[in-house]
Amino acid sequence: MTEHEKILEQPGMTRRACLSQGLACLASGGFSQAFAQSVDPVSVGFLSHYAPFSFRDRDGVLKGFDVDVTQLLCTILGVQWVQVSSDMPSLTKKLRAGEIAWIGNQLLATPENRREFDFVRPAYAHIQLTSVQHEDDNRDFLSLDDLVGKKLGVLAQTGVENQARGALGKSVQAYTHIEEALKDLANQRLDVVIEENLIAEYHIERLALPVKVTAPFASPMPVGLPVRKGQSAVQAKLSDAVKTMLNEGAFKRISHKWFGYDVSRSRVGHAMSR
Repeated sequence: MTEHEKILEQPGMTRRACLSQGLACLASGGFSQAFAQSVDPVSVGFLSHYAPFSFRDRDGVLKGFDVDVTQLLCTILGVQWVQVSSDMPSLTKKLRAGEIAWIGNQLLATPENRREFDFVRPAYAHIQLTSVQHEDDNRDFLSLDDLVGKKLGVLAQTGVENQARGALGKSVQAYTHIEEALKDLANQRLDVVIEENLIAEYHIERLALPVKVTAPFASPMPVGLPVRKGQSAVQAKLSDAVKTMLNEGAFKRISHKWFGYDVSRSRVGHAMSR
């Protein structure tokens, strides 16, 4: 058992007692020390270039939806925490080594990710891959087969890039930052961009781009916070904390702050509905 697992074990208090005390604390409006104890901080890993979920702003501070959610989860758990930001390969290694307790970004539960991580359920945000097109483009792109001979923009070093290149080859253009792909789409240098719905919606609204989220590009895939394989105690504690969080107004306020609606509820893309 790693030090992080020991911290989250919280001996001497049953799960029901923890949840009851945490709910009472949240309902009173004060994020107090319902689960507090004198322990070393828990380290949580974040992707450092993953706006709007976790990213370094101009002031150098790590911000984002997932960062705010982690703060709330750690309040519910009663643990202090520190941020560790890096790229995915580095975070994966740190998680394997027990240097971080969990990764604070929800990831798609792809077969590759399921081999590497266990996932916390339930998810706190519904995420789906969607196609993004110019606002004047009414063509239907529902699969990679529809994109043969078309110019596709994707985020670099992702499973989407790997699959797209396997099917479409050199017509796929990979971008370090997805907002650059969306800008090229707005200038009609691309036919379509494939990206997660919440990320696309965030950048479309923030940059006021003449592009739109269109049809889902794939069936919904489960997502969740990744923990190291075999960390059942940490996984259970986080699962209980997420369930508690989803019943509280604080989560809804975080969701509205970043996206304008409650992302724990599945719905048609926000940008699309506008």
